[in-house]
Amino acid sequence: MNRAGEALLVFLVFALGIWGCAQGPAGGSSTGERLKALESKCGKLEEDQRALASARDQLRKKLAESEEIRARFQHDLEENQTAVKERDELRQQVNTRTAERDTLQTQIEQLRKGIRVLLSQVDAVTGQPVTSAAPVAAPSGS
Repeated sequence: MNRAGEALLVFLVFALGIWGCAQGPAGGSSTGERLKALESKCGKLEEDQRALASARDQLRKKLAESEEIRARFQHDLEENQTAVKERDELRQQVNTRTAERDTLQTQIEQLRKGIRVLLSQVDAVTGQPVTSAAPVAAPSGS
C-alpha cells in the first residue's frame, strides 16, 4: 500500500468512528429521558444524604447524653465504693466492740458467781444469811 491508500484508510476509519458516536446509544432511548432519570436518582441520593446527616446528628446527641450518664454513674460508683469501705470499717468496729462487751459480761458473771460463793461461805460460817454488805467493824483485839 502506498501512502495515499494508508491515509485514505485512516480517514475512513476516523469518519466511521465519528459517525458511530453521533448515532447515540444502541438502546434507542433519548438523552432527555436518561437525563431525567439521572436527575431523579441524584435527588433521591441528596434526600438520603440529608436523612443520614440528620440521623448522624441525632446519634451524636444520644452518644453525648450516654457519655454524661456514664460519667455520672462512674462518679456514683466511686462514692458508693467509698461508702462501702466506711461501712466495712464500721462493721469491723462493731464486731470488735461486741467481742469486748461479751468478754466483759463473762468476767462480770464470773465475779458475781465468786461473790455468791463467798456469801454462801460466810452464811455457812455465821449461820445468818448475808443479804447486803454491812460495814464491818475493825476487830478490837489489841
